[in-house]
Amino acid sequence: MASPTIESLCCLSTKNAFSKDFLADFQSVPYNLVSIIASVLGIAGAIYQVLPQTPGTGALNGGRRFFRTRGRLIIRWLAMADLMASFSILIRSASWLADDTFGSDPDDSPLGQCVCIITSAMIHYFYTATYCWTFLYALDVKLVMQDKRINQRIYHLVSWTVPLVLCLIGLLILYLPDLNCHSTNVNPYIRFLPNYLSTFIPIVVVMIGNPVFYCLVFSRVEKQIMSARGRFTQSERRVVNRLRKKFLVINAVFYLCWLPNIINGIVLWSKWDELPRTFILIIWYLMAVLNPLQAVFNCIVYRSWDSGSNLPKPEVVIQQFWKKRSSWQHDETLTNIDESADEQDENEFGPEQSSSGSFQVHSLHERSPLLPSHDSLDQSSQEIVNGSQSFKKYSE
Repeated sequence: MASPTIESLCCLSTKNAFSKDFLADFQSVPYNLVSIIASVLGIAGAIYQVLPQTPGTGALNGGRRFFRTRGRLIIRWLAMADLMASFSILIRSASWLADDTFGSDPDDSPLGQCVCIITSAMIHYFYTATYCWTFLYALDVKLVMQDKRINQRIYHLVSWTVPLVLCLIGLLILYLPDLNCHSTNVNPYIRFLPNYLSTFIPIVVVMIGNPVFYCLVFSRVEKQIMSARGRFTQSERRVVNRLRKKFLVINAVFYLCWLPNIINGIVLWSKWDELPRTFILIIWYLMAVLNPLQAVFNCIVYRSWDSGSNLPKPEVVIQQFWKKRSSWQHDETLTNIDESADEQDENEFGPEQSSSGSFQVHSLHERSPLLPSHDSLDQSSQEIVNGSQSFKKYSE
């Protein structure tokens, strides 16, 4: 699991009372077995998310297109970070099974502590990267609806640099100048607090920021539909509600996986002198299970949008049609686009026109979590009137 408390186990010493009491109470074998099982499941879920699988086409045929869109790219990099974090948990738990003193016994070689520190740093780093990618996914959804664009290089810069800085600050203060961080002479606010803050601040930012972003997105969608048409049809409302539920599930998964970590930190710092050890151990087991399973839950949530699913993909956008049509034409409708959307994905950016040349679709920037394929728009047979806006549902 990704917890500053577990990271502090790398500097246990059997010479002080805290470490002796902890090692006497903590049953490391069942805990590490649970961690190994959860991490293996997390690895499997992350690999499934990363592998290029497109229904209806072979893996090789669909593999090139699988990484094309911005939304998919963000999800795959999120899965890659989950994969590395789960793999690090697997290594650390396996090493702790071989050494139930966490490398704290004086007769042990420094190798045990080195493995503990390195794997803990990797877990800290890659899980912080997952927080960043989760946050940027929601941010990208919001920016798409505002017709704005951020270079993907900036996303990578944020998602890999911010975790590095936070990880270095927290762990260097924890492990330097020596590994006796549980000594009675250590000030916990100086030695431990920076590492807790570097872990929990990104989690809290995602917990607060992502729901706000999604609420702003759907508020904007509804306002634009109402301003364009003066009414909100039942079909459009169903699409918006289903997407809203889907984003609610994304947020719920993140809360489920990381709320135990926040509770653990609050309890530790509010009950520092009288820790409820039984409660803490329960929280630890929850973290050991739920943290690696984030990859599995994300796999379930995001893969349910792949083609063949009845759920609407979050590739929803307000399109503007500028050319007026004659009065006999039908009013705007929701359009379903079939899976051949990606077959000619070289033209990912810029405006496109219908084959009849009767209207022009002013598309937003490159396809993101809420953007449709331009090739899909060419396949639409619906006629749009009076320069209005249309709320569309797309499934690849």
